[in-house]
Amino acid sequence: MSEDTPTPPPGDVPPVDLKKVETDSLGSKRMKRSLWKRIGASGLSVSLAIHVLLVFIAAAYVVSTVTDNAKKDPNTFATGAGGGSGGDRVKSTQHKVQPKNVKSLAKTTTRITSKSASASIALPDLPSSASASSMVSGAMAGGASKGFGGGAGGGIGAGKGMGAGGGKNFVAKPVMGANIFSQRLAVYFDASASMLPYLDRVEAEIRDKFPDADVYMYDGVFIDIHDAEVVGGDKFKGEAFLNRRVGGGSKKNAKGDIVATETNPAKLTSAGRNLLKKYNTNFKKGSVGAWLDVLKDDRSYDALIVFSDFEDGVRQIRTKAIGGVPAYKPDKGMRADPPVVFNDRNNQGGGFARSVTLIVTGGASGQTVLQCKDTTGLITDMMAIGTGIAPGTTVTDIKPNVSFTLSKPLTAASNGRVICNNGGDKRFPEEKKWEDEWEKSFAGARDNKGPRLYLISTSRAYGNKPGTILQRCVTASEGAAIMVKFGNAKKGAKTIDDLHNYTDLYVGMPVSGRGVPKDAEVVSLPTFKEIVDPEDPEKKRKKKVTDKQMVISAAITEDVTNGVFSFTPLIQAVGTLAKDAKTITEVSGSIDLKAGMTIMDARFPADTRIVSVTPTKGSVGFFTVEMSAPANAAAANAILRFRPAASTTGNSRGAAPAR
Repeated sequence: MSEDTPTPPPGDVPPVDLKKVETDSLGSKRMKRSLWKRIGASGLSVSLAIHVLLVFIAAAYVVSTVTDNAKKDPNTFATGAGGGSGGDRVKSTQHKVQPKNVKSLAKTTTRITSKSASASIALPDLPSSASASSMVSGAMAGGASKGFGGGAGGGIGAGKGMGAGGGKNFVAKPVMGANIFSQRLAVYFDASASMLPYLDRVEAEIRDKFPDADVYMYDGVFIDIHDAEVVGGDKFKGEAFLNRRVGGGSKKNAKGDIVATETNPAKLTSAGRNLLKKYNTNFKKGSVGAWLDVLKDDRSYDALIVFSDFEDGVRQIRTKAIGGVPAYKPDKGMRADPPVVFNDRNNQGGGFARSVTLIVTGGASGQTVLQCKDTTGLITDMMAIGTGIAPGTTVTDIKPNVSFTLSKPLTAASNGRVICNNGGDKRFPEEKKWEDEWEKSFAGARDNKGPRLYLISTSRAYGNKPGTILQRCVTASEGAAIMVKFGNAKKGAKTIDDLHNYTDLYVGMPVSGRGVPKDAEVVSLPTFKEIVDPEDPEKKRKKKVTDKQMVISAAITEDVTNGVFSFTPLIQAVGTLAKDAKTITEVSGSIDLKAGMTIMDARFPADTRIVSVTPTKGSVGFFTVEMSAPANAAAANAILRFRPAASTTGNSRGAAPAR
């Protein structure tokens, strides 16, 4: 009897889906596994989740750490007292330099240094292998020193950072006798025909100390004013009435072709190119007046140099109604020619001093000639005021340092002080505001809020003549104005030979240059004589030659051929001295005497300085000057000369403006 397999009761075992059953090699059947389980991804998921969590925790820790460090002092990198000194004090300064973006430090390893080989500051290379975190921590760890200083925090470098604080930011660099305090320098070259022989040489002298100086070249050094606006300046609108050339001078190139001498954009920095693109037309139209009017308020530069013979000056015209004077209207059919209300270009630019006080040694009643041993600053057409001089009398002729001639005869013998001025200033106070704006802008240099102004002249000391606008700006900015002359000298001699001109030089003027000892000054000016010109075949033509060369106070220390000699004009005044008294009374002839100036006069002990300058009550234009030491002799109406005080702010000014 066979046994039958019982049939399972229904409902105890669920039915099997045949599609999910596969047969193995033995013929038995099993359930299918998914691809995810077959490749072992279940363990990978767990591992990835763990790693993501770890990365997130690490990132959160790093971010929180950097944020906490950055909050300690947002200016840790910026100000830079240098040398680790004065760090806590630097943090409390009024004007803090904003820190650079720290992220940018982590991305690049830029070399921070000066382009000049003779620069006084050069920061070391950043380590090329430094990671972002080490660079950030190094920059932030400057501690009391700030910036790249090497203070308590041990920042990058040796602690000679620039910025606010007790350390020196930069020192003066000598350029042709002028000590220039600057890290961003702009130069205006007078590219007129008379100046072209000097331009290449002077540019080389400047670039030797300031390789990245921006050099602009335009024709002349005109300052033209329409009503109260500087032609070509920021505020000037419309066309100029004055007829000026709009380019530079011209010279021959290597091929002998005549080419214009103009600003070369390729030699400018990026800031210079931007300014040239924006203002080139202004500068061509307004010459140095437009250039100064624009750059006095532009922070691209911390110093400006004007190089010229200064034969031009200022001219101001009036077209608008002012003070009861009607507006100018040209006659029908005539070219516009507005009235000139101020002009200091008398005698073809030979003067520029608005007022000069002279000491006359003789002049008889009924005569027109007055003897005068020093005619410095005197020009023809000046009005003369003094004993025996009739009202309205002008200067008609001058024999330098000998005598001058008046337009009217003397009504009485004249001996003593004579005041001469070039007059012609018909401006209302509103028309002089541009001068006050210039002076105020340049005075900002003392607080690092404006550029210093330096004037280098090959001919006239316009920048040092009392009352001129350029002189006022030089003084306000604590810059300098010098003259340079080209000549020769021999070792052991006390003469400087064959200068290209002797204009505006005088005895007592400080002189410097290669081979010239410190504190040397002019002792005597050259004398000349006429001889028969050896090149004249008929022997009729005369030639002027030097009889005796100019003498200085010290012997030359080396041979010099075609060298540059610098002469510093002094501030001149006239006053009365009393023996053993520290005060100089009845001082006139200059409005620019200031405390700290050194008097260059044998009647005072060496290094005697001005203590104070006080206007004399009831006598407009006269002053009482107190000196640091008493005079050793008495003198009335004595000509006195003063050396401008050395700058006291140059070594403590902030870093150069960014550009």
